Formats: sequence, structure tokens, C-alpha cells
Amino acid sequence: MGSVTLRNIRKSYGAVEVLHGIDLDIKDGEFTVLVGPSGCGKSTLLRSIAGLETISDGEISVDDTVINTLVPKERDIAMVFQNYALYPHMTVAKNMGFSLRLAKESQEEIDKKVKAAAEILDLNALLDRYPRQLSGGQRQRVAMGRAIVRDPKVFLFDEPLSNLDAKLRVQMRSEIKELHQRLKTTTIYVTHDQIEAMTMADKIVVMRGGHVEQIGSPIELYDNPASVFVAGFIGSPAMNFIDAVGDGKALKTTTQELLGTPNATVASGQKVIAGFRPEDIRLAEKGIAAKVALIEPTGAETQLTLRTENEAIIMTTRDRITHSVGDQVFFEVIEGKLHCFDSETERSLAEGGQAQ
Repeated sequence: MGSVTLRNIRKSYGAVEVLHGIDLDIKDGEFTVLVGPSGCGKSTLLRSIAGLETISDGEISVDDTVINTLVPKERDIAMVFQNYALYPHMTVAKNMGFSLRLAKESQEEIDKKVKAAAEILDLNALLDRYPRQLSGGQRQRVAMGRAIVRDPKVFLFDEPLSNLDAKLRVQMRSEIKELHQRLKTTTIYVTHDQIEAMTMADKIVVMRGGHVEQIGSPIELYDNPASVFVAGFIGSPAMNFIDAVGDGKALKTTTQELLGTPNATVASGQKVIAGFRPEDIRLAEKGIAAKVALIEPTGAETQLTLRTENEAIIMTTRDRITHSVGDQVFFEVIEGKLHCFDSETERSLAEGGQAQ
């Protein structure tokens, strides 16, 4: 078992508080991703769980046992770092077995566990090599192998793919997810890359300024963002936003063009922020007037930048585009895809769209 519970976690550096009372429940075997921009507190929270940072207040529990006062090696948690943290003078096998030697396990047991981890990670042919002889992806596998041999209750990953090139990142995130599905060990993974979060997570925790903005599955966050921040952060390309005004059961732009029916009740004359995904708009005979500013074919899809009087709108479509840059067009939001946010608080006005 490896459930993790955080209650009112606070962390301050002097007078500066960087974690503001974080509450989080992670089930045994769950793959949870902490995501957010640089400086949001996600790595500080991860290091606090590992015991590398001392929290200022609150409780951290693993399987209902409070671990706040335990040193890192006593927490039964294994961490994979961004920079791999391998010993350059040790072979792959010795790097992977180092923690077991510190625990004074027999060489026979160490060899057995290292071999088993190497089988899982396809490292058998590299056990006698040194880190300098490995590629970035191979080093990352060794770092993961060092964590696996400990058979911990919880794996922690701190932006493990940020040093890899784009193609290798895609490959490694698939391997990490497959590894989790095989081992079923509770995993907490930190990244600033929302694509990593969407493709890997069972549950995503979106953080901002030391607070939790929203918690949910990737699809829950994508379909029902609790705030403008979450709506703009989750999804690529990001959600489009337009200032709008309630008009009966519909929303209109500030220039009185009809946007459509929102996913929330809006009073007539109420100012709101309307949001819609790039794939949830389409060109039409009438609707919002815009000019084609940019056309970017990617093969399967084409991305258009449409300029209205006040905004630049991103649209993605699988249709073949016959328009040219500079053409006047109209677009409409697909029915049921118009999100609505309070113009002051920037929180979702939809029922069920609030932070959890």
C-alpha cells in the first residue's frame, strides 16, 4: 500500500510563504501529476513529501502513518531527479544497487534486484558501463532503476524529462507510464508541461502561487476548468477568451455579435469572460466577423489565427482550408462548448466547474 495524504501543508522561507495550506489525497497505486508554471510551489511540495524540505505546518502521511519527522531514508519513498544524480565513478549496476548496499543487503540480493530492474528497463547490456558512456535517455532509465530496486511505497519524479530532446521526451513519458501500469506503485510526478500531465496522469493537481487551483482527471480539467487560469493552462493550443455580456439565454461580444449559449446561467447585462477551445469553433456563413491572419498546416490538422476587432482567436480544424491570409470570414462556437467565467474572480460560473 502507498496512499499519500497531505493536510494543511505550509512552507515558508523567512517571511515568504510559498505553500499556502495544501490539502491532497492520493490513492494507493495512483499516478498523480503536479503541474503549474515555474514558481508555483510544485517542486517544493514534492521535496517536502520526500523530506528534502522541512514543512512549516501541516501533516504528511503515507498509509495513515505521519512521516513529517522521519528523515528521507526512513520514509520508504524513492525520488528520481531532473539531473539524474548518478555517481560518475560507478557503473550502472553499482549506481542502481547503491541504496541497497547502504542498507547492508547481501550482494546476492543486490544482484538479484538490480538484474530484475534492468530487465524491466532494458538495461541488461549497459550494467558495466559508466554514466559518461550513456545517452540522456539511458541515464534516466538508470535513475529510475535505482528507485525501482528499493521497492518503495511511493515514487517521486521531479521534472525527469526536461533535459531530454522533444522526441525522447515523448518516448520516455510512454515508458514511465507503462512502468507505472506494470509496477502499480503510487507515483507523484512534477512537471510544467501540461502535455505530459494530460497524457500520463490519473489525476492532475493544477497549482498556482502556492495554492491548488483544481484537482481532477485530465478530461475533467479539460472539459470543466474551474478558472480562467486552468482553462488557459490545460490544453494546447490554449483556450480562447473573449469579453462578453449576458443577453437573455445567450452571450454576446462587447460589439454585440452573438457568441452562443453558455454553460452557465448569466444575467442579462452581466459582464463575463467567455472561453472556447480552438477545436470547438468552425467557419460559418454568419457569426463572429474576423480576418484570417495566419494559416499553419500540420498535416492532419490546420491551425488558423483569426483576428477580430479586439482579439486573436486560434482555431484548429481537420478540414482542408481554401481561404488565404487576409480573407474576411465568420466563425461560430459549437453548441454546448461555450465556457463562462466571472469577469472579476475569473472562476467558472458553471455548476460542477468549481475547484475541488
